[in-house]
Amino acid sequence: MDIQNSDSKYRTAAAIVDQVLKQALVVVVPGMSVAAICSYADQLVEANCAVVFRKEGSIERGVAFPTTVSVNRIIQNYTPGPDDDYVLREGDVAKIDVSAHIDGCMAAAAHTAVATNAPGTAVTGRRADAISAAYYACEVAVRMIRPGQSARNVVKALGLVASGFGCAVAADTYTCQIDRFVVSGKNTFANRFDPDMPVPDFTFETGETYTIDCTISSGNGVARESAHSPTVFQRDVSRQHSLKLRTSRTLFSEVCRRYSVFPFLMRDAVGDSAALKAGISECV
Repeated sequence: MDIQNSDSKYRTAAAIVDQVLKQALVVVVPGMSVAAICSYADQLVEANCAVVFRKEGSIERGVAFPTTVSVNRIIQNYTPGPDDDYVLREGDVAKIDVSAHIDGCMAAAAHTAVATNAPGTAVTGRRADAISAAYYACEVAVRMIRPGQSARNVVKALGLVASGFGCAVAADTYTCQIDRFVVSGKNTFANRFDPDMPVPDFTFETGETYTIDCTISSGNGVARESAHSPTVFQRDVSRQHSLKLRTSRTLFSEVCRRYSVFPFLMRDAVGDSAALKAGISECV
């Protein structure tokens, strides 16, 4: 793929994500189901991606990472099914992440909204502190990720901004190097200093692309195990799998057929098939 064509696909994917995110934010209101919002946004992404670059034939396109709406204390990646759904309430803080790709050229964006029936009312207190810290921390990071700047300096700056609002960077959040068909490249790093997850000491280079998962907590940012089961999965194409159960092999074949390198929703992969569901435990 030539550079000009690649750039056009990145920009088109970004424009789609921007538009879908705006449409999704409209339905972040009390009484709305999180599952419904996620499904709505993903459908919009697929529909918009389907009508661009038609002359290039059957190139891969669509959702790069399933839309998530992480509410209140949930750090990230919450996209529930019907059995684990959550209905938004007045004052809930919803963090929406939307992404799309065209021929592997990926764009992603996120926004935080407060579910309310009185949109003109100002957000105050600790919710406002966390939202403001996330906004300014992201603005600082965007300006710091430049050739010659170090990743450790970016992480330090994120922490300083968060602490200025009496907040902390959430654990298990990352700045990911991305490329064509690469969701998380070799220079991916954690957004906070953690003894168990050291930040690599490297400098950014010209032409590199990154996504910044700038999530801020009004508490200490320490992650706790969630009661919600994982719903987003990704095939590890670097591994050879030796599955014993026929149901597991059937499920794996179905995933390989329908999904490439991008994360997907397991519930979409298995559908209503009891046989496919039986193969999940061995595959994961």
